Amino acid sequence: MTEQALNIDINHDYADEIWSKDQQRALSAMGDAIIASLSPEEHAQYCSELPKDLDGKQRERAESFASMKFSDNPEILNWVAMMVKISMPVSIQTQLSWLLWTLSTRAGCLPLFGRLGPVWEISREEREAALKAWQSSRIKLLRQGGTGLRGMIIVTFYRGCQAAVEAMGYPLGDATDWENPPNGKREEREDAFKYEFLNASFPSDSSETPLQHETDVLVIGSGSGGGVVASYLAQRGVRVTVVDKGIYLPQSEMHGSERFGMEQMHERLGLVPSTDGSVFVLAGSGFGGGTTINWSATLKPRYFARNAWANKYGVPYFATNLFTNDLDVCYDRMGASADHIQHNRSNSLLAIGALRGGQPVNAVPQNTGGHTHYCGKCSLGCPSGHKQGGVQTWLRDAAEHGAQFITQCEVEKVLMDEGRACGVKAKVNGRPIMISARKAVVVSSGSLNTPAILLRTPELRSNKQIGQNLFLHPVAFVHGYYDFPIDPWEGGMLTTVSNAAELVNPQGWGAKIEVIASLPGLYGAISPFESSLAHKKRAMQYKYSFTLIVIVRDRYGGRIVLNEHGESEIEYNLSRFDERSMTEGVLRATEIHMNAGAVEIATSQNGMRAFKAPPAAPAPEKTSNVIPGSFAFQPMPKQGDITLPAFVQWQKEIAKFGFGSLRAMVGSAHQMGSCRMGGDAKHSACDPLGHVRGADNLWVADGSSLPEASGVNPMLTIMGTARGIARNIANEIGVETPTSPSVSLPAHL
Repeated sequence: MTEQALNIDINHDYADEIWSKDQQRALSAMGDAIIASLSPEEHAQYCSELPKDLDGKQRERAESFASMKFSDNPEILNWVAMMVKISMPVSIQTQLSWLLWTLSTRAGCLPLFGRLGPVWEISREEREAALKAWQSSRIKLLRQGGTGLRGMIIVTFYRGCQAAVEAMGYPLGDATDWENPPNGKREEREDAFKYEFLNASFPSDSSETPLQHETDVLVIGSGSGGGVVASYLAQRGVRVTVVDKGIYLPQSEMHGSERFGMEQMHERLGLVPSTDGSVFVLAGSGFGGGTTINWSATLKPRYFARNAWANKYGVPYFATNLFTNDLDVCYDRMGASADHIQHNRSNSLLAIGALRGGQPVNAVPQNTGGHTHYCGKCSLGCPSGHKQGGVQTWLRDAAEHGAQFITQCEVEKVLMDEGRACGVKAKVNGRPIMISARKAVVVSSGSLNTPAILLRTPELRSNKQIGQNLFLHPVAFVHGYYDFPIDPWEGGMLTTVSNAAELVNPQGWGAKIEVIASLPGLYGAISPFESSLAHKKRAMQYKYSFTLIVIVRDRYGGRIVLNEHGESEIEYNLSRFDERSMTEGVLRATEIHMNAGAVEIATSQNGMRAFKAPPAAPAPEKTSNVIPGSFAFQPMPKQGDITLPAFVQWQKEIAKFGFGSLRAMVGSAHQMGSCRMGGDAKHSACDPLGHVRGADNLWVADGSSLPEASGVNPMLTIMGTARGIARNIANEIGVETPTSPSVSLPAHL
């Protein structure tokens, strides 16, 4: 199995392990074309366009940034290699090695640059021009190479170069914005619950003799689904053990470092590309799963999704008051509400821009237990303990009712006995362990890893739906640049949503428009790349920008497959149907930025020009185009004119260019499906109660259970569904209380 971030050896020489010295030299040369030391002429131009309000120290940092280049720190090249080794699908690893070998040869450079190499003998300007051309090439392999190199080099550079991050204005160290939100009410840190883990009781020797552990119900995974199941069953007297491949990090160790947070709390270093690199996925990996690093959005699924899941897919539960009750119980347990939100500048600008254009906009309830939670670094873990994720709620409830926990536990497969799940084969801290489960095994490892565990279980090979129907909520990015500071890293990350593109198709297919949780490496990677000079100018605009995300409810999904090493890989392509939803959402997002007074707007389409807005007239000081808790701008932002012929023409160019494979940076932070519940065995891996088809005592309860994309940030939907499945488990093993609500479901399904 691939090493996870928590087990990596930061001193290991990954670069020498996977590449020759010439391949490494070729990568450094391309890195120095992306993050380059500017020439004297470029330096002068760069300095002349620095923001006027920089103080002396910040200007000094910004001017120093102009001379930095990728190869200044040799460690960063090794971090790229680490990312390739741990994060990338085998196919991309192979293609990248081939590309670097080609770049390191004289003849190989000829078709790529129009001249003989090797690449380090080719001028920086030619390397920049080639990289830009590759990203929008008609040849998919070149688009893969250009986009992939750009993303990996920029992400690792900003994760590893604190001086560059400081030059951008990003505050290093612990998050402190949550302590003094704009409402003037000082917030205090919540005390952390003291968890105990069985790991401490296991022998520390390296024996290959398997450890043994017994339980009634084994829950694999501690995220949105697993935590709820563990809590529900433990409170009914069931002996529950929860295992997770990640680690537990107390809130005192969540110190706001992008590199640390991505390595320790995200799947595969925070970057999981699809097999062709056309979409990159962010997923939680650690105790609490995605609830530890998500953006606090607590939204309920819409009627059209619930109706389809009940009627089209044969899961009546989703249309019942029982599901409504499960959603409400989960919502209340996490203290979700929109009442205490203090919107930061980014979310306030989304609301202003949307309302000025007549778009429907709402506050997004936060699972923060009544706290303001004005914390911009919470995607790297919540230092205050205010976010009521699984560690603060469900897992704590389970622990208080006797549940046991094992971390750093990699599950290989489910153990079966005459068609009945009876435990798992795993490794804990690198040592084999056999965990027996007398009553049930519940796989709650998320839509990427749950199907992998089941696919590695030979007795389930007859279930051909495992891994199918993966939905990702593919995301496009729309950047707005303003003539006043925004500090997009500060305050509540995602507190507003525009629903203007929610129903591109009236049957419930479209896109939500929200604000991204802003990090320097992520910002750099998804920003347009035209040249190193332009990139560094964009970096210095970070403080004066924010990014809208267009989250598509995808109708046509992909699948999870196993590679030659038994690891999960994502096969996914954006369909033409879903591309239309993305395009409409992007157009509405550009209008939000324009109406909010942006001076420049750019999409994530590779090669698409940015739009520079002409000067706009001042806006009235008093306006109705705000929502409660909005940031108090002084003065109010200007409003651009979306009817300008130049803007209308630019929108037509966006629509014509489209979002086809590798023609834009496309991400995902929501994974669903891949072990769908449904009434038809031909189209669903699990039955309507959550049983895995083809096995007794084996259940799935996480995002992979959902029949389709939820259309909203899925945490609450997953939790409500998991609670329903937990009740089904309790009924089957005979511990459900008579007073619990119930619903009649067809017995044969």
